[in-house]
Parts: sequence; structure tokens; C-alpha cells
Amino acid sequence: MQTFDAVVLGLGTMGSFTCLELAARGLRVAGFDAFSPPHAKGSHSGDTRVFRVAYAEHPDYVPLAQRAGKLWEHYAKEFGKPLLTLSGMLNIGRPGSDLIAGIHRSALAHHLTVEELSLDEIHRRYPAFAPPEGSVGIFEHTAGWLDVPASIEGALKAAGARGASIFPDSPVAGWTARGGRILLETPRGTIETAGLVITAGARAGALLDDLQLPLTIRRKTLTWIDPRQPEKFSPDVFPVFAIADDFFYGFPDIAGQGVKLAIHWEKKNISADPFGYVPPAGEDDFTPVIRMANRYLPGLTDPLPEGLLRVRRGATCLYTMTPDEHFILDRHPEFENVWIAAGFSGHGFKFAPTIAEALAQLCTQGKTDLPVEFLRIGRRFQA
Repeated sequence: MQTFDAVVLGLGTMGSFTCLELAARGLRVAGFDAFSPPHAKGSHSGDTRVFRVAYAEHPDYVPLAQRAGKLWEHYAKEFGKPLLTLSGMLNIGRPGSDLIAGIHRSALAHHLTVEELSLDEIHRRYPAFAPPEGSVGIFEHTAGWLDVPASIEGALKAAGARGASIFPDSPVAGWTARGGRILLETPRGTIETAGLVITAGARAGALLDDLQLPLTIRRKTLTWIDPRQPEKFSPDVFPVFAIADDFFYGFPDIAGQGVKLAIHWEKKNISADPFGYVPPAGEDDFTPVIRMANRYLPGLTDPLPEGLLRVRRGATCLYTMTPDEHFILDRHPEFENVWIAAGFSGHGFKFAPTIAEALAQLCTQGKTDLPVEFLRIGRRFQA
């Protein structure tokens, strides 16, 4: 029987960096994933993710994002490739919208510098956008995008270089606690570990079925569009953006791959089986995105149905949602050597190195100096 100091279940967004953090602290670490990350079976598919600090969801995320920014810079140097590109981010909405009001709240609470833009200033500086009357803009210079494959691949490679045992395509059905140790049945036989970290994304609920966590799995889609006026959508003139209506967001035409768009709060949320078939992105998914693009980015594509011809590709990812859309980061309430990071609700990737640092501190010290108390499992979940 193989024994380890710590085992990480799930090697995607959070698990890859947690393996690295634990191995860097000298622990004998094993990491298991049901697939071969990075992959399209979790929440990290789609090549890029937004990084932002002036966090509309809650001011408590700001210190975690600030720490993540420093860690992304650190890991870019270690991995030898850029991970975070600071393009800035343009946020558009009515002054009282959740997006705009939330950014103001976080900026005020943490003395962040953001730039206020009038409707005329948005038109003048970013002619690709056509915001509705009554809109305002907030430009965050400390925002940008993250390279997902480079991040996860780099973390797993660096973890392996520090002695971590990485096991892709190795699903673990469950675990049992016995005598203060944890036993896991894996495709490679029985594994014993002193500590267990569950970062299994959409599969976390099944691995923690005893807790009946309020987790919902939703299929989300991403759409890449070949721009009709490419000069308006290159990274030097078109930033990462979010528009308050259903949190319509997107990225510039990075390396000629097309303008990536998505709707975060789309009304059509399809529950998904993380162990079953996930339908690929198709015309029904692209259509509402094209409608949004025609409304807010008139030079990007053509009206429907011709606009569908400009779709270069689509992708799916699985959001693991909590009712309040805040993360779960805590010790298992019954087992002091089992730690949980779950329910990242579609906005967790940017925090990956910070969450991993907190998990590694919790595993090795039983506490963390990072401000994660608001993510405890015992809170009252309210939508």
C-alpha cells in the first residue's frame, strides 16, 4: 500500500496549485484526477479566464485577489511563461446595477483606484462598444486575463518537479477515514494518507455526499466569434469587458483566435451530470450571445441568422454553484484531516494560487493567515 502525507482529489483549477503548494512545503503528495487536466470536463475549459481585483461580488474577495495577483506574477517567473496579461477591464452598466454598485463598494472598502467613464468617454475611447443610454463605465487597470492551460500545466509540472506524484485519468470513487488516516480506492490500488484535500470541482458533491452540500452543477457555454471589423477588437484597443445585463463578458481577439464571449448570469441554466454526457455548445447556445453582441458590439458580427456563420468555435464548462455563489473553503466538520475547496460558482479561477496557499497552510498548520473566514462551510447559504 502506498502512503502519502497528503492526497489531492481533483487536479484542475484549485488542485493543481494545491499539489504544488504542498510539495513545496516538503510533503509527500499525490494528486488524482478523473481526466487529464487541463480538460473540458470541469470549470476551467476555454483557454482564458478574467482576472479582476475591484470585485463586484463582495469586498471580502479583494484581499484574496490582490494576493493572487502577486502569486500569478511569481508563478509566471517560475514557469517561464506569462500567465496574467493586464489589459485592463471595462465594466459597463447603470449606476445602480449590481455590477457597478458592487465595484464601487469594493473600491471604497479597500481604497482601490478605478477610473470612472461617462457614456461619451466610453464611445470615444472604446468605439467597439455601444452601451445603452444611462450607462456608465468603470475601467480597472489592474484587471486582465489568465492563460488557463499554461497555468494548470505549469503548476502540475512544477509540482512533479518537487516530488509530487501526479495521476491523471485516475478516478477515485470515494474515501474512508480510519484511525486518523484516510484510505482511498484508486485505479492504482489502495492509497493511505495522513491528509486529504478535495478540490474535485463538479465531482466534489459526490465525494462529499455525507455532507449534502448545497451544490448545483450547471452547464455553461463559451463562444468565439471571427470579428467582422478586426481592427476594433485587437488587444491593444479592446479590453476585457463585462456588461451588467446578465453579466455579458468577453475578451479581445487574442492571437487571432476570435473574440471570446459568454453570459455569466444567463437565464437558461442547464443542470448537468458531471459523470454523464455533457452536450457540446451549439446553435441554441450561440444565438443569445450573438444577440448580445449585436446589441453592445455592433462591429463584431452580423445579425442573425448570418451571425452564426462567424462563430469560430464553442466550448462548455461546468459551474459548481452554491446558493449564494460564494466559495466553500473549510475543514470537513467530522474529520480534522480532510479539507474542502468547492462551489466556485464560475468565478474562482483567478483565485487559484491564493486558495491553494490557504489549503496548504490549513493542512500543515491547521490555520491560515489569509482572510477566508467568510467562506466557511457553516455559514447560512442564502441566494
